[in-house]
Formats: sequence, C-alpha cells, structure tokens
Amino acid sequence: MYYKLFLLCFALLLSACATKTPPARCADVSCRPQPDDHQLVIWWQPDLRTGVADSTQVTLP
Repeated sequence: MYYKLFLLCFALLLSACATKTPPARCADVSCRPQPDDHQLVIWWQPDLRTGVADSTQVTLP
C-alpha cells in the first residue's frame, strides 16, 4: 500500500516540476511576434503548419 502511495506522490512531484509548455512553443501572446509597420505576421492553423513554427513573418515593402 505504501509503495503505491509513494509512487503517486513521486509522480505528482515530478509533474509539478515539468514545464507547462515546451520551450520551443509559446502559448502566451507576450512572447509571440507582433506585427508592426514593416512586418506582417501570419498565424497558421495547426493542420496548415509545415514545421514547429505557428507563424510566419512577411516583410512589407
């Protein structure tokens, strides 16, 4: 019984230390690229992405 309780506590402790999102991805708007006067940011739907990036920056003339 104590073995199962120990494993449960260990799993909970380990999951609390895990990052919420992978470092390569950003779920917060503050760390995503923002458009400005010289760049347009295109946000891709998950089924249209060709890689890990969820956006493309296009330079405007």
